[in-house]
Amino acid sequence: MRLIAGGVLDAGTLAWARAQIDALSWLDGAATAGAAARGVKRNEQADLSTRAGQGLEALLRERILTHPVVSVAARPRTLSRLLVSRTDVGGGYGDHVDNALMGPEGARLRSDLSFTLFLSEPETYEGGGLTIEDALEDRTVRLNAGDMILYPSGAPHRVEPVTQGTRLVCVGWIQSHVRDAAAREVLWDLERVRAAWPDDADPTARLTLDKAIGALLRRWAET
Repeated sequence: MRLIAGGVLDAGTLAWARAQIDALSWLDGAATAGAAARGVKRNEQADLSTRAGQGLEALLRERILTHPVVSVAARPRTLSRLLVSRTDVGGGYGDHVDNALMGPEGARLRSDLSFTLFLSEPETYEGGGLTIEDALEDRTVRLNAGDMILYPSGAPHRVEPVTQGTRLVCVGWIQSHVRDAAAREVLWDLERVRAAWPDDADPTARLTLDKAIGALLRRWAET
């Protein structure tokens, strides 16, 4: 399941985030890639260990975790450390899949879902689309700044070469309370029905829907 979470960052928050990013130093992005992906990763990543970097990461984490699409569709149990990546002309990230386990020993998470939060407006750079493979065809996305895409961490994907300008994104990984992807999709569908339920509809039927969602969560959720 691939989903767009629109408006994770509003215009004011984006402007603040970019100002913080301008003050950060940058590291070779290959340093955080897995062994198999290291040779195809050509970008830079912000040093978030500074006070400004920590403040930026904290704000991004809060906005991501509280977005309704993320909270309901992903049901996050654990969110990884965030990466802010910059890709200039000639850079990109070749075909790869994300590591199944992320983080240091003792603080690892299982990567159920990956996300890319776009921080650059699409008209400010060319190329740099996120291409995700599926059974029928590859799909390439370039979202508006402040919008985010969620996708399965095991899906092969790549970042197309940037041919003009600079691409800025925030990326990370989610371990869900619901391990099984098909189960998460069923719950997402039911939550969409609940959200669209008319106020004047049969309250007994709504209660039955609430009961079903709760029962499935008790069956499938890991705490």
